[in-house]
Amino acid sequence: MNELHWALLLIAAALLVALFVYGKWQERRSARLDDKASVDDPSPPNARPVSTRSARQAPSRIEPTMGITPDADPVPREAEDQSSEEPAHERLAIGGWLEDPLLDVMLELRCSHSFDGVAALEARAQLDRLALPLPTHLAVWDSKTARWSLPDRFGFYSEMLIAIQLATRRHALGEIDATRFISTVQQIAVSIDGDVDSPDVARLVAQAAELDRLCARFDVQITLTLEALAEPWRDDVFGTAAAEAHLVRVNSERWERPAEHEPAALSMSFAAAGLPLTRATLTLDVPLAASEPAPLAMLFDTALLMAERLNARIVDDNGRLIEAGAQLAIDTELKKLTGDMHEAGIAPGSLRARRLYAD
Repeated sequence: MNELHWALLLIAAALLVALFVYGKWQERRSARLDDKASVDDPSPPNARPVSTRSARQAPSRIEPTMGITPDADPVPREAEDQSSEEPAHERLAIGGWLEDPLLDVMLELRCSHSFDGVAALEARAQLDRLALPLPTHLAVWDSKTARWSLPDRFGFYSEMLIAIQLATRRHALGEIDATRFISTVQQIAVSIDGDVDSPDVARLVAQAAELDRLCARFDVQITLTLEALAEPWRDDVFGTAAAEAHLVRVNSERWERPAEHEPAALSMSFAAAGLPLTRATLTLDVPLAASEPAPLAMLFDTALLMAERLNARIVDDNGRLIEAGAQLAIDTELKKLTGDMHEAGIAPGSLRARRLYAD
């Protein structure tokens, strides 16, 4: 072995020693940094890290809410009656919609890059073209304002929420509509280059059927019928009596007791179409009736006033005269029913009940 070979071996050995020493120095440096981090950050060793994307876009899930504006108190009064996995203070308004875990199924579309407002509005149009009998909702995450909102044509967004209400008193989500809805959401996800976890159709339909059964259980109306004692009522006389009872005509055969920003719980209609006018029915829609003013008292007071003005008597569905103690007996049963509704999480007159039972 000549001198060149020895020189190369010495150089190689020196490089190996240098690399070994450098590696040891790096290990000690990392250990010192870890010790310092453990002092500065008291989080437990198994704490889950927050991804950079999640921290930038939505540090904690902010759920859409209904019935308030962004400048108002973020917790609607009715929301206190609803079960939710999210703290109430994290709720924000999104175009008059409150995501409700009992009523809604919501799909989240996550994107690796932003999409524009035109794409979001087209997604909304795709949902509208389905013409489903149940309400659908769409919201987008605006990174600039750090909140969920309705899409704007000139905006840019990073995530999208699409939801469908599972049931109302008139409809429940069936297999065909559930399949169409999920397929459309998948198409929207492709159009914005996003990912979505699609639910199982059978599970979705079963969930809707369960909500439909719960809805039917409390779908109760209390009716009182006004029956003319003498001549039929003239239309102008009937209208005057209705106005005195604070009933507003909504069409040729229906009047309602208006409630601000809420569906009417008390309504009146003719028991038979056409002339002569000899019978009218007052209806209290129990799920829509808030506790104040007392709904049953409102029904009976309205019936008594109308009967006096129209020279009529008050009878039940079978034409039997309503006796003086009937209100008390009905009130006892009504209190039991409303108590069951509260236990089931559907307080009468609440936001949830209005969504479920509004026509």
